[in-house]
Amino acid sequence: MSLRILVTVTAVGFWVLCTLCPTPAAYGPLNHACCVKYTRTPLAFRVIKGYYEQDPREVCRISAIVFFTKRNKKVCASTEDEWVKIILKRLSDKMNKISRQQSKHAITDTSKFSTWTTFSNS
Repeated sequence: MSLRILVTVTAVGFWVLCTLCPTPAAYGPLNHACCVKYTRTPLAFRVIKGYYEQDPREVCRISAIVFFTKRNKKVCASTEDEWVKIILKRLSDKMNKISRQQSKHAITDTSKFSTWTTFSNS
């Protein structure tokens, strides 16, 4: 009878361990596409829709800037290339300009508000 209990406890323990062990899905999607080489052809600014940075300390082996084009293509570029630095600067300037316009618009456009609430120090 004790052998039967030992086998049952072992089987249940094994089942619990298997269900609680981390699976590959716990580490994120397995279809994450990493850049493994860089493009040598500079992109035109007008075709770029956005970008993200690939960090070698995470999943991928090399650092890269991954540009998204208007045709939904991903283009890997080196962070060291001068044309990449110029594109990133232009994108940053464009985002800052949009941000300034939105904050200016939000402050000066009072037509959307029917009443204003003011607070006093008393």
